[in-house]
Amino acid sequence: MLKNYLKIALRNLQRNKLYSFINIAGLAVGVTCFLILLLFIWNELSYDSFNKDASNIYRVFVKAYIDGHDASNAKTPGVLGPVLKQKYPDVQAFTRIGYHGMYTFRYKDNVFNESSVYTADSTFFKIFTLKFLEGNPQTALTRPNTMVITESMAKKYFGNREPLGKILKVVKGHMEGTGFKKADEDAGSQGFLITGVIRDFPENSHFSCGFLVSMSTYKVDRYWLGSNFTTYIKLKKGTSSQAFEKKLAKITKDNVVPAARSHGISMSKFRSEGNLYRFELEPMTSIYLRSQRKYGIDPNTEWPSTTTGNILYVYIFSAVALFILIIAIINFMNLETAKSEKRGKEVGIRKTLGSVRARLAGQFLIEAILMSTISVILALILLQVILPLFNNLTGKHLGLGLFNHFYIIPLLIGFVVILGMLAGSYPAFYLSSFRPAQVLKTGKGVDNRKNILRSILVIMQFAISIILLIGTIVIWRQLSYVQNKNLGFNKEQLITISNPEFLGNKLKDFKNSLLQNPKIENVTNSSRMFITGIRGSAYFLEGKSPNDIVTTQDLDVGYDFLKTYRVKLSQGRFFSKKYSTDSSAVVINEKAVKNFGITNPVGKELNEFNYQGDPMRIIGVIKDFNYESLHQQIRPLVLHLARPNTPAGLITIRVAPGNAQSTINLIKKTWHKFAGRGNMNYNFVDQKLASLYKSVVRTGKLAAIFSVIAIFIACLGLLGIAAFVTEQRTKEIGIRKVLGASMVELVVLLSKEFMIWVIIANIIAWPVAYFVMTDWLQNFAYRTGLSWWIFVLSGLIALIIALATVSWQSIRAALMNPVDALRSE
Repeated sequence: MLKNYLKIALRNLQRNKLYSFINIAGLAVGVTCFLILLLFIWNELSYDSFNKDASNIYRVFVKAYIDGHDASNAKTPGVLGPVLKQKYPDVQAFTRIGYHGMYTFRYKDNVFNESSVYTADSTFFKIFTLKFLEGNPQTALTRPNTMVITESMAKKYFGNREPLGKILKVVKGHMEGTGFKKADEDAGSQGFLITGVIRDFPENSHFSCGFLVSMSTYKVDRYWLGSNFTTYIKLKKGTSSQAFEKKLAKITKDNVVPAARSHGISMSKFRSEGNLYRFELEPMTSIYLRSQRKYGIDPNTEWPSTTTGNILYVYIFSAVALFILIIAIINFMNLETAKSEKRGKEVGIRKTLGSVRARLAGQFLIEAILMSTISVILALILLQVILPLFNNLTGKHLGLGLFNHFYIIPLLIGFVVILGMLAGSYPAFYLSSFRPAQVLKTGKGVDNRKNILRSILVIMQFAISIILLIGTIVIWRQLSYVQNKNLGFNKEQLITISNPEFLGNKLKDFKNSLLQNPKIENVTNSSRMFITGIRGSAYFLEGKSPNDIVTTQDLDVGYDFLKTYRVKLSQGRFFSKKYSTDSSAVVINEKAVKNFGITNPVGKELNEFNYQGDPMRIIGVIKDFNYESLHQQIRPLVLHLARPNTPAGLITIRVAPGNAQSTINLIKKTWHKFAGRGNMNYNFVDQKLASLYKSVVRTGKLAAIFSVIAIFIACLGLLGIAAFVTEQRTKEIGIRKVLGASMVELVVLLSKEFMIWVIIANIIAWPVAYFVMTDWLQNFAYRTGLSWWIFVLSGLIALIIALATVSWQSIRAALMNPVDALRSE
């Protein structure tokens, strides 16, 4: 019987080549998109799951609400981890990670500048499950001045030689903002002994680095109000994280409250003013996708080597994957039911000869499964072609790996069967329901009435397509907005050098040499900007209580900072070489003035919380400017004068308009004169700013691609339905032409129903798209609006495409000779 079913199915495919092609092609494209997005979503959701007992591992973070805004911090005091392990047997293991900033390592003739140097406890490998190629994970980081490096770093420095037991010497390094004491900078200054080599961190790890230095190399401060380390703990199986968080409340009460009191802060008053400070747990598997959205953690407090995503994109692409698959399945249903009348007599004869409805339904389901099998095979071929392009666009390394896991092929077979059943179920039961007497008498299985379900399915297709189209326009409009917004400084003609530590104490000479050339307008040095991890502090004004602290971002800047960036001064003056006292002065931005609650801050003094030195006098106020991504509101900012020959985090050069390449060559030549062999890492500021929105660009491109695909699949189905509807109404068209109907009237007649479907689809799509895109725009502190014309334009595009699709069939029918039309039946 099955063999007979397959034979009939293949004959039907050959008999209706055009519609079989439309059905299979639409389903294949839909399945390809579904599989690609499924791989992407699976990869996003798999972050950190490679760690053994990942479900029991948590990152401890500071949940804080200070000065009227969320100040939750991914970093915690260095003393927290050891105390938790000591006090609570529920804690099976802990580890801390600290950041070393930029280091320059040398082995023989190999000298490289490295930014991914971190310090970690010897227990690091009890939390992170990483494969050791050489060394012992139990002892690799137990001794001071020891280091574990990744496989790629080992090849970089040693090639094919044995790295274990070798020493990486430190050429020049700095430890800006790490929380270690200055005296500790001597630790490891001669070099680090390599005691282990590990595989590179997996792509789906939220944290990765090239070098891990033993925490025992440094003296860690036992200060409870610090925030210099990320702390991870592994709880014993069966331990409730909610119950353990209550124990963290006791840690706050016993340690943080007394530390705050010693600084003159009353925690009861602090809380009564609506502030909050406590330790909470975040599951390790939530860090990549949910840190900011669910836990409110400031992304600026993450390490530079931390990768973060957004769960909203997972939701969006999950919906897109499902929508495209649904559109493809709807196509199948529509086309199969539309051509039902061609198979009406077949059903009638079979029923007359004794075939029962169940067998007929089985026949049609077999046909659907056969078509879905062909579609999935084509989809797998398309997947191999398209996946490299998708990986290049997203920066992923996705692959289906048919034979990598035993369950992949069974899953695909199950998918084929389910897909065929879903796509073929309605047509099968619809066709098998025809009454033999009626179908043999009239040739039609049902009364000549409108197919309500078919109309609903087409409306759903276009509603989904319009939602995707609106999303694409909104995303690209937002991207255009952030790229063209006035940032409070002139971003054009600015070049930044991100590894100035190669200059050592020759920074001043480098700047002076550049300024002698007319192609160079200004040069300044500063802390790093346009990144996460900008140093933060807290200050209170003279005469105020430490309870009135304002959290800020801090930047060290040179004398020419305002001239170079062309930031405007609002009050007072900027740092000047005329005043030797400026080394202890500060300049603040207008946002800081607002948060301090004063109007004339110049001349007043700031006290830095946690700092025992003299107060700092405010000498000026600058206009607000965006030194971070536009995902963040402009925050209070305090500028300090950088010491002249201290290694900067960033050198910024304003160049004259003209031949950019010749100017870059000039800068490189000057660089090598003072920095020696080290390569100059540079970027144009406008390019650096554009890189902050890579995920938005990626999302916009993906949305555009899948919008086009969704509309293409929908139009394939519309084309097939239009052809069948036109064929059904051939005799009616002939009669109307004989009675004098014009071609325009006939085209309107045949297209009207389709246009009504698209208009209804717009009515459904607009509110859904509005809700989804409003939620997406909340990711940006500065955002464009959802203008009415976006919805109208998307609706018109869908309407025009649909009209163009059906018009071809309508015009063909309208141009047909009425004599031929009347003979056709």
